[in-house]
Amino acid sequence: MRGTDAAGDAGPDLSHLGSRRLLAAGTLDNTPDNLRRWIAHAQQIKPQTLMPSFALAPRDAGDLAAYLATLH
Repeated sequence: MRGTDAAGDAGPDLSHLGSRRLLAAGTLDNTPDNLRRWIAHAQQIKPQTLMPSFALAPRDAGDLAAYLATLH
């Protein structure tokens, strides 16, 4: 993400995730529910993705999705 010291290169820049129309390399519409599902179950949605699935409580996945949706 821009404005941080993070130097990751395995995934896309998330700085403007909330303004994107699509998620998961164009496989999902960018909706709150799809973003939550993508965070929690990326490997089930798109098995070849580099993004791991995260074992988050549903509320935590929802909170993370809500934060990411604010990034414009």
